[in-house]
Amino acid sequence: MIIFMIRKQGGTKDIMAKVELNVEQVITLYTELKSSYKVADYLSTSATAVKRVLKDAGVLRTQKLAALERDNSHCGIYERTEEHKQNLSECAKKRTGSKNAFYDKTHTKETKEKLASFCANRIGKANPNYRHGKNLRRPRDFKQSEFTRLRNQAFNRDKFTCQITKVKSGSLHAHHLLPYWVCPEAFLDIDNLITVSTKTHLEICHEGSWSSFNVNIIPDFLLFKYKLDRERLNEMASLYRKKR
Repeated sequence: MIIFMIRKQGGTKDIMAKVELNVEQVITLYTELKSSYKVADYLSTSATAVKRVLKDAGVLRTQKLAALERDNSHCGIYERTEEHKQNLSECAKKRTGSKNAFYDKTHTKETKEKLASFCANRIGKANPNYRHGKNLRRPRDFKQSEFTRLRNQAFNRDKFTCQITKVKSGSLHAHHLLPYWVCPEAFLDIDNLITVSTKTHLEICHEGSWSSFNVNIIPDFLLFKYKLDRERLNEMASLYRKKR
């Protein structure tokens, strides 16, 4: 028999009350009911006191193990209604500031070390930003002053005319015939830039997918300049070409 002091609501203020728990009875109920909260409800006592008894006895299961032992046959059968989803969303929005469970708390040193170790191992395919091994350029690379100068030179050279549709003015882009992830050294080569319209840039130059590129519009002199094979480029482009 173990005696606990638990806090109970008594009128306008909380009062402390003594609770006696039989260890064997608690363990037996926990084995049958599979939940410390159900045991506490059955005994009309505090769930914290029940958990303390079970933990000291070494029979309190982890949340993961308890979830696996529960009857999950109902999962996937019922779907949440839009009203239920809206209610959950409103409740989540209210959990800010002091109402947040992690408010005014910090991770322990051990937790920080575990998180750092976990993040350090997220390389290659384990990284959520992994792009099938491609060396994609970052958007800020387009903001380089040198590239801006080359872009304006390409527009002036092509007389602000789309080189594929021959339509003048409008919204124009400077398209890289050889993408950065295929040939990084051609990124700042003006021979690798042509002026195209916004619509043409996606639909023709990238064949509907920004990850792919159109090999047919690449001139032979550019392939010779960077020692590239057209068939090999076709294989690379086809991997990311949008299926129509």
